[in-house]
Amino acid sequence: MAAEHAGRIRHHLATLAALTVAAWSVPAHAQLISQYFPSDLPGYSSPDQADSVVMRQLLSNRPAGIPVGSFILRPSAAVAGGYNTNTLAAPHTASPEFEFDGGLKLNSNWTRNALGVFASVSDRRFPSIPFADYTNWSAGTGGSVALGNDTLALGYTHYQLHLSSMDLGNFGVSRPVPYDANDVRLTYTKLFGRFSLIPAAIYEDYTFGSALGGGIDTSYASLSHRLETGSLTSRFELSTGNAAVMILRGSTAQFTNGGEGNDYADGAGFLGLDLNADSVIRYRLLAGGETRHFTHGPAPAVTTPTFEIDTIWTPRRRDTISIYFYRRILDPASPFARNQTVTDGRVQWDHELRRTVVLRGYAEGGMSQTGRTVAGTASRTQTLFKFGVSANWVINRYVTASLSYSHVNDFSHGGLPPDPLFPTRKSTFASNYVSLGFSFAE
Repeated sequence: MAAEHAGRIRHHLATLAALTVAAWSVPAHAQLISQYFPSDLPGYSSPDQADSVVMRQLLSNRPAGIPVGSFILRPSAAVAGGYNTNTLAAPHTASPEFEFDGGLKLNSNWTRNALGVFASVSDRRFPSIPFADYTNWSAGTGGSVALGNDTLALGYTHYQLHLSSMDLGNFGVSRPVPYDANDVRLTYTKLFGRFSLIPAAIYEDYTFGSALGGGIDTSYASLSHRLETGSLTSRFELSTGNAAVMILRGSTAQFTNGGEGNDYADGAGFLGLDLNADSVIRYRLLAGGETRHFTHGPAPAVTTPTFEIDTIWTPRRRDTISIYFYRRILDPASPFARNQTVTDGRVQWDHELRRTVVLRGYAEGGMSQTGRTVAGTASRTQTLFKFGVSANWVINRYVTASLSYSHVNDFSHGGLPPDPLFPTRKSTFASNYVSLGFSFAE
C-alpha cells in the first residue's frame, strides 16, 4: 500500500512538472483547449515524463506546498518581459511584451481516492499595440473514486481563451480571438488482471466572439460548436509499465451561428505500444486512421491516416532528447476552414549544465491543410517552422529564472482572408522573441 501511495504521488508530481515545462515553452499546436488541460487534476491525465532532466530538476527543487488538512495547496506566479519583432503575424506589429501568470491548485493527499480544484490566469500586454492585449483564465475540478481494483473519474474545466496568430492552423487571425470553452469528461477503468478496458465520454462546447481593435471588428461566431465524444481504450500489460494499446473513438459536432455546414460525424481507430518502464528510451507509438463525414451540405468526406509518436531518450543522466510527431484531423480555427488536417513534429534537447541550471534547444515544423467552407474559395495550406533556446535557473526552491529566445517562420497560401487586416491570399511572416522571466511557487 505504501508503494502504491508513493507511486501515485510520484505520478502527480511528474504530471505537474510536465505542465510547468509546457508553460515554459508551449509548442504551436492548433488543438484549441487540449494544450491547456490541467494534467495534475484528477479526471485528467498526461504521460509520465519523470526521467527527463527537466522533470528531475523540477521535482528535486519543487516546494512541498502548504498542507491544509488532508489537502496540499500550491500557489504559483510568474512574470516575464521581452520584445517580439512580429506580435500579430502582420507588418508593423513589433512591440515589447509583458507576461503575468498566476495559479492556485488544491489536491487531496489521500491514499486511494482523489479530489482537486484549480484556477489560473494568464495576462499578456503589448504597449505598442494595445488591441493585441488579452487575458486567459481557467478553473476546474475533478475527482476519482477507487471501486475495488477499478477507478471512476470525473472532471470539469471552464476556459476563457484566445486564438493566436502564431498557432499552426489559425490562418488569417491577425488579432486575438476570444472564445469560451467547457470540458466535461467521465472515464471508468476496469481491470481484468493484465488487461484493462477504459470507456470514456467527453462533452465540449465552444463559443467564439469577435476580434476587436484597429477600427475593425471581425466575428468568429461561426466557429461556435458542441462536440460529443465516446471512446474505448484497451490495454494489455506486456510487463510492468509496458502495454499494447487499442483505441476506438467516435464523435459528433454541431455548429451554430451560421456554421451548420461544418456539422460532422467522425470515427477513428488506433493501435500502438506504450512502453514506459525504466529504460534509456521510453515511447508511445499509435497509428491508425480517421474519417470525417459532414452531415449537412455537399462537402466531401475527409479520410486520412493518423498517428502519434512520443519518445523520450535519455542517453545519459544529464541529457534528455524528446521527439513528438503527430498527424490528425482538427476542428477549424478559421471561419473559412471546414476542417484541418495537421501534421506536426518537434525535437527537443534538454541538458543539465549544473544541478540548478538546465539548457534547452528545440526545433519544430508543421503543416496544416484546411477544407474550404465558403463557395468560390480554395483550400488553404500553411507551413510553420519554429526553433528556440532557453536557460532555466532554479535560484532556490521558491524562485526560478528563465532566459529564452524563439523564432517562428510561417508561409500560407490559398483560401480567402477572413480578416480585413490580413489582405493577401499568400502570406509569410517571421517573428523573433526574447524574454527574461521569473516564476514563484510555494
